[in-house]
Amino acid sequence: MQLHTRLRARDLEEFFSQVGKVRDVRIISDRNSRRCKGIAYIEFFDEDSVAPALKLSGTKIMGIPIQVQHTQAEKNRAAMLANLAKEQGPTRLYVGSLHCNITETMLKAIFEPFGYIDTLQLMIDPETNRSRGYGFVQYREAESARRAKEQLNGFELAGKPIKVGEVTEKMDHSMSNMGSVLDDEETDRGGIEMNANARVQLMAKLASGNQMRPGGKQKTAPANEGGGEADIGQKVREMLGGSNSRAASDGPSPCFVLRNMFDPKTETDPYWAEEIRSDVIGECSQLGGVVHIHIDKEDPNGCVYLKAVNGSVANACVNSLQGRWFSGKMIQASFMQTSDYSKKFEGSEYLRDRLER
Repeated sequence: MQLHTRLRARDLEEFFSQVGKVRDVRIISDRNSRRCKGIAYIEFFDEDSVAPALKLSGTKIMGIPIQVQHTQAEKNRAAMLANLAKEQGPTRLYVGSLHCNITETMLKAIFEPFGYIDTLQLMIDPETNRSRGYGFVQYREAESARRAKEQLNGFELAGKPIKVGEVTEKMDHSMSNMGSVLDDEETDRGGIEMNANARVQLMAKLASGNQMRPGGKQKTAPANEGGGEADIGQKVREMLGGSNSRAASDGPSPCFVLRNMFDPKTETDPYWAEEIRSDVIGECSQLGGVVHIHIDKEDPNGCVYLKAVNGSVANACVNSLQGRWFSGKMIQASFMQTSDYSKKFEGSEYLRDRLER
């Protein structure tokens, strides 16, 4: 505001009462003269009174036109609510570098394990009726989209790492040009070339409508079995056990890492690491148990490394702990390739005994 030096709180209360009931008036005064310094804060009982109050800007009080605006705290609050809505609301991802035989059903099976999908669209060339090599996935929750982007960006599918990223407002307005970014000749060539690792073999079978059986034998899934999509989803969950590039393992890795478990700068209890160790082992024991745990006390990301008794138990632990809250922090759980884990913790590959709390 821009106020007369002799203005009183009563004057302001009477003036703003025309738009709503005033809860409080605070005039900022000079500590020596006690005169108004030209600034005051008005608080209404009803938040709806704020908008008409802002329209009074320019009106004269005691001959001086006043300026009415939101307080900085109110601006911060509005910005915080806007950011919170953005962080928690629906989030759209683009997916590029897809093999031309990948269908929407397969794409859904890949992305659905990370959260509820509102919409999924695979872009089709109207002339050839084949996939253009890119599409869009919209999650209901932003956290689901974040996890999907983190795990699947660079995920090797049919010999080529796929591209996964968030659709920004600017990109949304230029959607018609998205194909030039995500669907080029180099991408198409890379998508068709297939290598011999297990991940690519699996996805090649999925793309051709076949399923894999233990022992490497194949069978064509009858159309009326109805279990094809569920089988694809399970295979994708298993494939996520490896690293994003060049993984060649059968089934999920038994090794995983929990992030955001602690902040080394704020931990003051001398036994905080032992307490985390006990809590984590206790949780994992209910799902099958772990044979190794390491807490990196100096890691700013709050990492806890674990190796489960097998890949299935690790998969259960990751699914159970991902997104859970621990000491006011949201846990981020992800797999770690067995070879990388063994390099980081020598001798861990020989451990077999389950740990106790």
